[in-house]
Amino acid sequence: MDFAFGDEERRLHERMRELGLRAGEAASPRRLEVLGEGAALGLSIGREWGGGGYGLVATAHAYEGLGYALDDAGVLLAAGAHLFGVAATIEKLGTREQKAEWLPRLAEGRVLATVAATEEASGSNVAEVDGTVQAAGGRTAQSEGGGLLRVRGDKRFVVSAARAGLFLFVGKNLGATSTRPSLSCALVPRTEGVVCEGPYALAGLMGAGLARVRFDLAVDGGAMLGAPGAGMSVFQVAMTFERALVLAFRLGAMRRELEESARFVKGRKLGGVALASKQAATHRLARMKLRLETARSLVYRAAWELDRGGRAHAEAALAKWHVAEAALESSLDALRLRGGEGYLREHGCAQRLDDALGGTVHSGTSDVLADIVAAWLG
Repeated sequence: MDFAFGDEERRLHERMRELGLRAGEAASPRRLEVLGEGAALGLSIGREWGGGGYGLVATAHAYEGLGYALDDAGVLLAAGAHLFGVAATIEKLGTREQKAEWLPRLAEGRVLATVAATEEASGSNVAEVDGTVQAAGGRTAQSEGGGLLRVRGDKRFVVSAARAGLFLFVGKNLGATSTRPSLSCALVPRTEGVVCEGPYALAGLMGAGLARVRFDLAVDGGAMLGAPGAGMSVFQVAMTFERALVLAFRLGAMRRELEESARFVKGRKLGGVALASKQAATHRLARMKLRLETARSLVYRAAWELDRGGRAHAEAALAKWHVAEAALESSLDALRLRGGEGYLREHGCAQRLDDALGGTVHSGTSDVLADIVAAWLG
């Protein structure tokens, strides 16, 4: 593995930092639009589909630049769900017709995409969802064009729920004869049969726009993503891309938090004694640096594995698990270094802590990811 970036990748990183600054100056509802206008929502989509054509390691480096400049974890989560959870999955598994229909619009940010999988009763166990995908007339859902698919389900914690124009819907494949759980995935555009509730009153990640979405509609049979009954495999691909890269922006956020904390420690004096002379303070900074470097290595390792065509299930789980926990611990250290002032909302530490806490839940909780890694170990 060689993570020595060339001139093109470095320029991209700097361009995304500048874009992040512009997005941060915009009102919160406009920030995703600014990212789309700056091509951040299509970096890894192939150039033949209007995207940037960058590999996933370069894209992770670019999103690190975004996260350094844009202090809005919710908006960056929404961008990652769009690009990694849906667009990358369509590019890998979609038909040529599906790619031609959706990827150019996703690459330009004209349509925002998201995953609709989680339900109240199933939680993280997507195999137990009650939502359904069924061919009109009650037959088993088919992937061939023509005909209609009936999509029904009540999904929770859908990112960008009110703004998304495309949903990667996961539901039971009704009509399957196997006794094993059989799922199908469909690319569902926003129509009258898609009803968004909410949004949820979140502690953090407000810019992500999480809400409940109810589906009850018919879509063209060509909307089936993957083969009928292969929805679990499709969902695993989507989650692998998302887990590997959805927190790449956190690397930049952790770096910014470390630099801000170091400046604070150097400038803060208590009773005439510099805080930088206290080992308890400097060791917190050292641990923040350690977490940043290990998190970066795991994200780039997972992205490299995906770039070379590997499955990367365990690598992605390790990356998401570690980055989420590392970001949470570093946000705690940043707050603790500032004492009581760190808990004042005006300083932003408490908000960043809430945002980081959300990172341990979405795209698979830390316990779910630990199960994946344990299964990989046998």
